[in-house]
Amino acid sequence: MENFTFESGMEELENLVRALESGEMPLEESFQAFERGMALKKRLEKLLEEGDRRIRVLTENGEEPLEGEEA
Repeated sequence: MENFTFESGMEELENLVRALESGEMPLEESFQAFERGMALKKRLEKLLEEGDRRIRVLTENGEEPLEGEEA
C-alpha cells in the first residue's frame, strides 16, 4: 500500500461494497472482503483525521476559521 491515497482507498472500498451487495461471492471470500473493507475504513478515517488536524493547525496559525466555527 505504498501509493495509498484517500481516493484509491475509497475506490477499493466502493468496489468491495458493490461486490458484497451483489451476493454472488462465496461465503469465505465475503468474509475476506468484509475484513479488507473494515481495514480500509480504518485507514481512510485515519487519513481524514490527519487532514482535519493539519487544517486545524493552519487555522490556529492565523488562517481563516473552519466553516461553522467561531472566530
